[in-house]
Amino acid sequence: MTAVKTAFINFGKWFKGFAIRFWKGLIVALKKFPYFFYCLVHPFDGFYDLKNDPKRRNVPGAVILFILLAFSAVISKQLRGYLFITTYEQLNVEIFSEMLIAVLPYLLWVIANWCFTSLMDGDGKLSDIFQATAVGTIPITVCNFLLIPLSNFLDLDSAGMYYTISTIGIVLAYLLIFLGMITTHQYQFGKGIATAILSILGILIILFVMVLFFFLIQQVTGFIQQLFTELNYRLNE
Repeated sequence: MTAVKTAFINFGKWFKGFAIRFWKGLIVALKKFPYFFYCLVHPFDGFYDLKNDPKRRNVPGAVILFILLAFSAVISKQLRGYLFITTYEQLNVEIFSEMLIAVLPYLLWVIANWCFTSLMDGDGKLSDIFQATAVGTIPITVCNFLLIPLSNFLDLDSAGMYYTISTIGIVLAYLLIFLGMITTHQYQFGKGIATAILSILGILIILFVMVLFFFLIQQVTGFIQQLFTELNYRLNE
């Protein structure tokens, strides 16, 4: 009984310390948060300082940006005007899946870009690419939130405005991610284009391996289930 009590006390102390560190880290991340928006206006100086200035580095803030991106994607599907929601979306809104679909491509970009730039004399670390990519997603997040009220006021005749704003957000995001990459790794424009193409190919390779892995797991699971079913049948004969 004493051992259980001691374990609970130790866990309480650990959890209290963790909560304090988490809260302090969150406060520091939010204080540095406005600098992300400076990067949108001055991408070259902003991304350079984000990588090299310890006072500007904000990996927890980058995590918050990805969380906001996922949240905005889910809220957009839930609250978007009915004229801009397909029947499929109305019937198939799964929160976890929507969040994963919103964030996964950019996380795969981070991994693929890091793999290739490590072989191509890139100056950026994994955390640097993660920060720059997170900042690049800000236009998409902003447009997702902006289009929620707008979609409830627009009619079909004004639908072009809705899709134009959405497209602008995506284009700006991809442009910022590209500028963040070449600034982080100190690449010239041509090398940046080549690296971006290789990174996209890397994403496709990772997706292929993931699909292959899940297919293999499904096959193994099905085989084990059939094996147990057959054994159970033989034992009960």
